[in-house]
Amino acid sequence: MRVRRYLFCACLGVVAAFPWASSAQAQAERRCQICHDFTTGENKIGPSLKGIIGRRAGTYPGYDYTFTKYIKGKPWVWTEEKLRKWDNDSQRAVKEFTGNPKAKTKMPRQAYTGAAEDDIIKYIKMTGEGIPIPASAGVGVPCKMCHDFTKGVNKIGPSLKGVLGRKAGTYPGYKYRFTKYIKGEPWVWTEEKLRKWDNNSEAAIKEFTGNPNARTLMPPQHRIGSEEDQIISFIKLSSGTDGQE
Repeated sequence: MRVRRYLFCACLGVVAAFPWASSAQAQAERRCQICHDFTTGENKIGPSLKGIIGRRAGTYPGYDYTFTKYIKGKPWVWTEEKLRKWDNDSQRAVKEFTGNPKAKTKMPRQAYTGAAEDDIIKYIKMTGEGIPIPASAGVGVPCKMCHDFTKGVNKIGPSLKGVLGRKAGTYPGYKYRFTKYIKGEPWVWTEEKLRKWDNNSEAAIKEFTGNPNARTLMPPQHRIGSEEDQIISFIKLSSGTDGQE
């Protein structure tokens, strides 16, 4: 039960100090963190947003921006006002900020306004200022956009509630791509298999099925170490299997 107590206390401490933290974190997880990192400085589909306020546009190391070719002179500096415009309509904002009516960005229009946008901005400020993030945030960031953990609802991917001990490709109502490659009984999801899958699903599907041509809809995530440990812990907690120590 130590894992459960740790997660609860960590979340409680942040929420008590910053009453909006839970809501802000939830909005960012649901809307942004499939494409953007907020806390580690890692680039994903989009550039890291850690410390973005006060940073010049198109300058985060290691990311290949599409809109920088439209910038003449010095790039603009990201302010809260500019982030709000971008988050509401990035296609319109890039034209305004560059002064080029033909400018484009690969980020699609999000149309965030009101409370949802307020929460996202708060979360950006919170992570940029180094305010501690709940341990449970680490598990929600990479997975919750595509998977449910607690309700048994299928999303882009199948529900992961109770996945440990379940036969692969059998969750009700979800259309799996990889089941056609399984000959005989499906494998049973163990912690070891989940770790392999979460690190490199494309390699894992070939190993688990014994078919070098096997494929899955889920792209490789390359998660290891503490991030992967948090995901496994969250799967156990949400499945009610955290009491074994």
